[in-house]
Amino acid sequence: MSLDLNVYVKQIDDSIIPKWIERMNQFDMECEIHPDFSFNDHSGFLPFKIRLKNPKNEELKDKEFISGFEFYKDEFDLQKELESLQPKKSFFQKLINKSNEKVEYANTEIDSKLADCKLVLTFNWGSHNSLELRMSSLSSAIISELTNGICSYPADDIWYDNKTIVEDAHKELLEYENSLKPTEWRMHKFEGWNE
Repeated sequence: MSLDLNVYVKQIDDSIIPKWIERMNQFDMECEIHPDFSFNDHSGFLPFKIRLKNPKNEELKDKEFISGFEFYKDEFDLQKELESLQPKKSFFQKLINKSNEKVEYANTEIDSKLADCKLVLTFNWGSHNSLELRMSSLSSAIISELTNGICSYPADDIWYDNKTIVEDAHKELLEYENSLKPTEWRMHKFEGWNE
């Protein structure tokens, strides 16, 4: 199983990385992003080295793990997206010159914010590693907050409010992690960046 979180932004560059990681480390962990990561050219799995500070599962204490998520950056143009959503006119509708009904990408309020966005960042996480949800949900929420972007969970058509997005993401991931029995944790020990 894998799911996406999308963050729509006007622009993004590597100057945000230190703020992103500093904010990540406010949530009961010490993490480092792969040293070669750049928003300019990265596509695919984005690894992090993670040490949980106060895990409920004692077996995870004082150990370093590797986890992350698939990360993609693509161009975004709301007008093109709206055009692709516009239903095609039938022959009869063309004949009588019927105007198109207005379509929305999300809703009027969200669309007004999306109009300025030029990029969509995709954070794809899977269930084969128990920390992927933590890393992808916190990362997407924090980047949305830092860039004044717009975060969505397209599978359920949810658009998040940036005022509480990071705290909400943390609360949800803790609920998930606390629901796991010690034998259900799927982790990979960190053995260096050259894996």
